[in-house]
Amino acid sequence: MEIKPQVVQVEAHPYYPQTKLKEILSQTDIALMAWYPLGHGDKNLIEEPLFSQLGKKYGKTNAQIILRWHTQCGNIVIPGSKNPEHIRDNFNIFDFSLTDEELAEIRKLDKNTRYYAATPEIIEAYSKMQLKEDL
Repeated sequence: MEIKPQVVQVEAHPYYPQTKLKEILSQTDIALMAWYPLGHGDKNLIEEPLFSQLGKKYGKTNAQIILRWHTQCGNIVIPGSKNPEHIRDNFNIFDFSLTDEELAEIRKLDKNTRYYAATPEIIEAYSKMQLKEDL
């Protein structure tokens, strides 16, 4: 018996929204869970003028605007934080919606740029860690 995956976890954020993958996933009823949803904390992404403008409009932080973008795009997003204030803020994204025009403006930020790159050295180190765990 084969079990179809329900979720795929991949790097996804406004600079790398996984547009083509999402098109494929939409045909298979598999959800996308965004890894690095805030671009691994990259200030260039978080401080994008568009997010600042939208944050002022909605009374939200730039991170909240990005998280709301994820949810409106259908991404599963579980942002990590150890800061209790940030954790509370991360949940406070359901009392507003971005317009279709605002979503279109955010789509223009797509740089097709990842933050994480699996180099051969990283893959080898991970393989060694897995081997140790298996023993």
